[in-house]
Amino acid sequence: MDTELLKTLVAIVDHGSFQRAAMQTFRTPSAISMQMKRLEEQAGAQLFVKQGREQVLTEDGQRLVHYARRILQLQEQALMSLKGPQQGALIHLGCPNDYVANLLPLIMTTMEETAPGLRFRIRTGTSIELREFMDKGEVDLALVTRTPGSDEGLALYQDKGVWVAKKGFDWQASLSPLNLAMYEPGCKFHSSAIDGLQKKGVDYHLYCVTSNLALIESLLVAEKAISAIASVSVSDQLEVIESDILPSLPSIEIAFTRSASAPEWLTVKWIEEVIAKLQS
Repeated sequence: MDTELLKTLVAIVDHGSFQRAAMQTFRTPSAISMQMKRLEEQAGAQLFVKQGREQVLTEDGQRLVHYARRILQLQEQALMSLKGPQQGALIHLGCPNDYVANLLPLIMTTMEETAPGLRFRIRTGTSIELREFMDKGEVDLALVTRTPGSDEGLALYQDKGVWVAKKGFDWQASLSPLNLAMYEPGCKFHSSAIDGLQKKGVDYHLYCVTSNLALIESLLVAEKAISAIASVSVSDQLEVIESDILPSLPSIEIAFTRSASAPEWLTVKWIEEVIAKLQS
């Protein structure tokens, strides 16, 4: 089978649609559809079936994706053994703002251990923005949040949302209504927090909405508000708070997603090695 067609199949699964796979591979959606028809001819099986507006994998399609990943992984291992990252290679790395302080330095250090002399160009933003950067070829690899169990990218950590305030701050006595400093609405914790508070009938005030974790933390330290963030982002100045009036927050997964325009040395195998070191 043509490995380019297998790459496109995996791109459709990893990025969730023909449209996003087309953007990632710099092709039109119709070209992606033609590629999948060619792959179906080569495989002698129907790989997709239409459900509403979406094309979803058949059982044969799911089986082929499993083998396609193995085939492409072997191809990448061969390339890695012959090439590997060159000394001083540059990686365009995307990271959500809320992971910059606590998680990004560890990731960069681990990557450099795996590829000595590696240089970085960092883009920050929301996970939605980082996916857009990848679609445009502006980022080689991005750290994003995804729904647990999603097929997008390669899972790094599982995390959960927590409510936080300044250490020792009596927020229940001091904040009436309940002042919130929150991430942008695209954040999973934003919508869950607001919906949960409304269902509980809690009187709240959306004091500040921003994509800047440093600003959120500054407002919390100044005792202006409380917030809902990922547990990995809780700094030494903050503490996790619990109360019957605060709704529970969802779990998330943090994953690496690779752009189709990433350099050849940046293989899935290399990313998996980085993940294994980070998880050890």
